[in-house]
Amino acid sequence: MVGDIQSAALSSQVGDVLKEWRTRAGTIILYVILAAAVPAYAIIIADVLRTGSWLTLGVITGVLIVLIVVAVKKGFDYRLRGWIIVAVAYIIATVQFHNTGLEGIGRIYLLATPLCALVLIGNRAGLIATALSFITYGAFFLFAYTGILEGWLLPPAERLNRLIWFTSGYMFIVLLIMNFILLMRMSRFLVNILRQERRSLAELEQTYDETLQGWAHALELRDIEAAGHCHRLWEITRRLADEAELANSGMDDLYRGALLHDIGKMGIPDSVLLKPGKLTGEEFKQMQEHTAYAYNLLANIPYLHKALDIPYCHHEKWDGTGYPRGLKGIEIPLSARIFSVVDVYDELISDRPYHRAWSEEQAVDYIRERTGTEFDPAVVETFVRLAEAEAVSLGDMEGTISGDLRGPVKEDSGR
Repeated sequence: MVGDIQSAALSSQVGDVLKEWRTRAGTIILYVILAAAVPAYAIIIADVLRTGSWLTLGVITGVLIVLIVVAVKKGFDYRLRGWIIVAVAYIIATVQFHNTGLEGIGRIYLLATPLCALVLIGNRAGLIATALSFITYGAFFLFAYTGILEGWLLPPAERLNRLIWFTSGYMFIVLLIMNFILLMRMSRFLVNILRQERRSLAELEQTYDETLQGWAHALELRDIEAAGHCHRLWEITRRLADEAELANSGMDDLYRGALLHDIGKMGIPDSVLLKPGKLTGEEFKQMQEHTAYAYNLLANIPYLHKALDIPYCHHEKWDGTGYPRGLKGIEIPLSARIFSVVDVYDELISDRPYHRAWSEEQAVDYIRERTGTEFDPAVVETFVRLAEAEAVSLGDMEGTISGDLRGPVKEDSGR
């Protein structure tokens, strides 16, 4: 089951990369076509003024307008863009057969279009375009040979020479199939390489995260954290971040930061860390050093740079009286503002060496009272709404907490 989920996630990542690449490739091709069309359009206008072929000018103008809109507007799906480019290529090929016959560049468009379809849309689109090129080439020969297009095709010279049509057509088909197969094989090769790279990256990230989970478990074994504390914190933080509409791209870093939020306490002496009761002033200063220890431990690990906000800043306060840097208001990273509320909540409803667990209602009231001083008002508002809406769920997450419930202890333990 896990393997299926990982495989689906990997396919989704590869699909996203291909989609982005094809979108950029389509944009580049559209800009190149438009740049090349400017001088050609000027020549066509001059020719129309001489011959009076206003219908041709109208069709070409319409095509250019469509290309400009598709190139400039970014909301179009990459497949729609690709099919528009393919359609324009076939229109140009038809016009070239009309103007210059077999000796013109129409067949080059028929050769190149399936390759563009393969690159910009996918293998199935490439096969469809290959069939269309073959049908278009054969149809022109058939219609020219039977005389159906005699009054439309220009020039008439060598148009009905079957030997030229057959030999050229044979080479055209051979080149078309050869190029399509080569490009399709190359496309599959590159996609496989991309999948292998993504799979290796996913495995490496999983290994890193398992290592972080081991660090978090080490904190629990040292009795720094209650059993399951880090994972409970992450689950509530994730829900709160969802409610606060934190970007999904930041969830992984939020998870890692939550696991490692107190990693710096590994450097705090047990006599301070596990002391029952309130800390002295000197002991509190020692305890404050754990955020600096966390920064020094994690800052040199590039993988954890974005996750560092929580271990380093989750003791900052909204009014600027927190530590280690005294950040104020929105100077505090959003992830740290979110996590600080959850951390205090879990701290209050859990049994600790220095206090017994509070009730959930008392913990929520405590947080609400410190809105605008310790905590971001917007985050507190979201947290209270979440706590009221999911009181049963939050209670289930804290079901492992044991001990008698006592009234609130108003003294700050210094933790």
